[in-house]
Amino acid sequence: MQALLWPALVVCAISSAETGGIKPEPRACRTEFTYKASVKDLPAGTKALVMWVPIPSNSEWQNVESVEIDGLSGHKITQERKYGNRMVYVSVASPQTPLALTVRFVVSRKEVRVLASDTTRPTPAPVGASSLRENLKSETRLPTGGRYDTIAREVTASKSTTMEKARAIFNHVVDTVQYDYKQESPKYGEGDSDFVCDYKKGDCTDIHSYMISLMRSVGIPIVHEFGLPLGGIPLPDPMPTDTKITSYHCYACFYDPAYGWIPADASDARRWIDHNRPEMRDYLFGNLVLERNGVAISRGRNLILAPPQKGEPLNKFIYPYAEADGKAIKVDLDLTRRTLGSPSNTAH
Repeated sequence: MQALLWPALVVCAISSAETGGIKPEPRACRTEFTYKASVKDLPAGTKALVMWVPIPSNSEWQNVESVEIDGLSGHKITQERKYGNRMVYVSVASPQTPLALTVRFVVSRKEVRVLASDTTRPTPAPVGASSLRENLKSETRLPTGGRYDTIAREVTASKSTTMEKARAIFNHVVDTVQYDYKQESPKYGEGDSDFVCDYKKGDCTDIHSYMISLMRSVGIPIVHEFGLPLGGIPLPDPMPTDTKITSYHCYACFYDPAYGWIPADASDARRWIDHNRPEMRDYLFGNLVLERNGVAISRGRNLILAPPQKGEPLNKFIYPYAEADGKAIKVDLDLTRRTLGSPSNTAH
């Protein structure tokens, strides 16, 4: 077993929020996440298996206290160039099934609150022009221009500032795209903006992909971010200490020169409205609910891993990915989390 340690962040336990509002003191959680990735079947005669397992990075909002890796030997931690996403990489020669790799990490996470009324207006950190340009580009499944330019300009016609335009697009997406609770979409979770623009329904990846295409089309840099939740909507009460995680969660962050990167969770805003909490729409433009964002894992789409995979760039990197002799293969995943403490539910 290999353990990599970072300085611990002192955090408070998850506290309750007053009904219908947000307490001014920062809220935080400390959680242990475990990825158990296994490959049970390989093509006959496979000469090499390679696997990448995503792990989180430190940021303004979270501190990775430890990472432990157990199972296959020869693993190492690598980092892709475009966004700095980290991962555990392992290569196995002449593999024999079953193969398993367990990655466990402890993360202290603060509630992301950029625009909450009780927070001080932040001083944005410098962002390079190249980074902003990257997050304005058209990408696979994230086209810009054309009808997105038309829709976005209509929605933002009376707006002048970046913030006003972003809010208008956010509201448009929340009002016009439904959450696909029954997973009926033939492209569910693929994040295909063209499809979502027509179908008007999807999951968090789909909804935010449409929002990204719209914002980039009117010159607002925006990036997709992926992580793992502590609970669903509505939140369980009480919040279980140990549980299996069956789905990721995502949101997007747009860039405003006066504030820096600002989160916008249109998907959860739509879901809270559907669960009779319409006031959450305002909060989720500029802030995130802690229990829905227990850890941020990766950012960006169409990713080239480190070292590069043989296959196409990854549409998203939240679960393990593996290749046998250069071809993608199935990875079975058991994903769990354990809250280190006694979290309580909130009014969210």
